Amino acid sequence: MPFNHTIQRFLSVVAVILVMSIVTVACGGSQASNTSSEGSSAAGANRSSAEQPAVNDIELGKNGPVKIDFWHIQASIYGDAVKDIVAQFNKEYEGKIIVNEVFQGSYTELNQKLRAALQGGGLPAVAMANEGDVLQYMKADQIVPLDTYINDPQYGLTQTEIDDLLPAVLDRQRIPAYEGKTMSWPHGNSSTGIYYNADILKQAGYDAPAKSWKEFEQQALDIYKKTGVPALVIGNGTGYGSHGFNFMTSLSTYGIDPISPDLSGVNFDNPQAVELLTVYKNLLDQKAILVAEDTEQEFTNGRAAMEIGTTARTTSKLELIGDKFGWGITIIPQGDPSNPTTNIGGGNQVLFKTKPEQELAGWLFLKYFAGPEGQAIYGAKTGYFPATLSSQDVDVLKQDYEANPQKEQAFKEVFPHGKAPVATAAGSMIQDAVNTAIMNVYSNKVPPADALKSLQAEATKLLEENK
Repeated sequence: MPFNHTIQRFLSVVAVILVMSIVTVACGGSQASNTSSEGSSAAGANRSSAEQPAVNDIELGKNGPVKIDFWHIQASIYGDAVKDIVAQFNKEYEGKIIVNEVFQGSYTELNQKLRAALQGGGLPAVAMANEGDVLQYMKADQIVPLDTYINDPQYGLTQTEIDDLLPAVLDRQRIPAYEGKTMSWPHGNSSTGIYYNADILKQAGYDAPAKSWKEFEQQALDIYKKTGVPALVIGNGTGYGSHGFNFMTSLSTYGIDPISPDLSGVNFDNPQAVELLTVYKNLLDQKAILVAEDTEQEFTNGRAAMEIGTTARTTSKLELIGDKFGWGITIIPQGDPSNPTTNIGGGNQVLFKTKPEQELAGWLFLKYFAGPEGQAIYGAKTGYFPATLSSQDVDVLKQDYEANPQKEQAFKEVFPHGKAPVATAAGSMIQDAVNTAIMNVYSNKVPPADALKSLQAEATKLLEENK
């Protein structure tokens, strides 16, 4: 099964993040923190990042299984996937390692609890983290660089196993701000694609979404004219998955970085951005676009022909659509179809400084979770992409793709073109500013060109203030 093994390796320099004030008392909700991490802050705080763990001197299970905690933000089907992976891992390492998974709420809540544990003790061995969190823990010198483990002849990865990881996924663990080190490891991965109602498109004379944004404008008008159904539903919220976020991804399909990789500036005041926003405004005026708070509900109930969104929602789409209509997912329209691109995102995991045997156990869990078996379980349960190409040969994922071809379509047509957005402390604020600028255009408060000029100034200020 061919895949693009030369996915463009993103270059991203993350802004310096000031370590947030440390909470002076441990937060509640970490019900198992005393099980595996008692005294762990003191154990790790006195060792510098340069020191290498003596993994070959550790005999796992010699004094009973090593118990570690894994803190995460996964609930519903995602939490079920975590439980399954943990159960499989514990079975494989029976008598040597016991992982206790602990749901800790949202990323914000998880981060707050980890900051408290950094001060008060009770750190887990492993936790989910995004790039901003990783930098925060890295600056506090409380997470373990993974390169020693990766290169260890007994517990590490072979070159074949490293090559099995998709390049864009591996790049997210080694961004330039990590100072040449591997500071995190994959959890789950997704990209932005375009879902489409094949039945509605067929009524309008189309088989799939247009390849370019210029073609998309005419296609959307045709769909609405011939079927009476809006061609596209877009969200009016903020943050990840908002129309502002998707607009920045769409702008990158022209080969433009909305935020410069070296954080030297932003690029919203350009002809391509004006063209893209003008296309959206025209489609909205012609009623070919529907603005809604819950875009998934509009699409899955047949009230819009297409929806731009994360591929991680393929499983929920399968459940919500059922047999109501035929559908698929492919890469979003492009500014330059000859060089297709979209974003790649998702959660990562970090290994905290605890005790040597807990760190080794934590690394083995990270390795398993991101390996073919763990990623196959996670992909089949959730719709996230597996981090490894060989996961598609594991029965659980192979059978899932056979039963749910849309998930395999996303893996083939969307994920190979993923490129991580530039990470910066100002990222969410800039996304919100983009969203506001777009909504001002939609409400006829300002023309596209003027809105983008103002956005350029505001985003520049936000970037500079949050370096």
